[in-house]
Amino acid sequence: MRAGGLSKRYAKALADVAAEQQLLEAVGRDLRTVAETMKRTREVGAFFASPAVPLTDKRRVLQTIAEGTGVKPLTANFLNLILEKRRLPHLGEMILAYEELIDERLRRAKATVTSAVPLPEPVIHGLKERLGTATGREIYLETRVDPTIVGGFIAQIGGTIYDGSVRTQLRKVREHLLKSEYR
Repeated sequence: MRAGGLSKRYAKALADVAAEQQLLEAVGRDLRTVAETMKRTREVGAFFASPAVPLTDKRRVLQTIAEGTGVKPLTANFLNLILEKRRLPHLGEMILAYEELIDERLRRAKATVTSAVPLPEPVIHGLKERLGTATGREIYLETRVDPTIVGGFIAQIGGTIYDGSVRTQLRKVREHLLKSEYR
């Protein structure tokens, strides 16, 4: 089975149990914390990836990481399960799948807004409200600056792009003028 499909199944199972225990957000934070802790040193990743390291040693180190980061028992049990099933290398994909699931369940969406200049806080707040109204979701906004768009902004939410950039407007005017010229 593809790792993506497998990761989604594990993430869904975890999200279902976390929802029952009202721990959706807490488990998400736990997973991110553990992943960041494991990424800090390459040796930890190599340790868990090595077939030469006994499973008992991996369990012990994973338990130490879980205790050191203060994760919920549900998260620790999940980590032990994926370690036992030799799925720990897919933890990053599982975290992404889990976050997508809880965002869907909690009606949240991440939006990326690109503008020619940094946006002031009142403008960012207004964009979040307008995009939230347009999508019916709570918006988490990430901003980027790209001077090549000249002015305006481009907002992307999932696969949907709202392009209000001056660059695009100028391109459309140019295309219209070129079409008109040859008629």
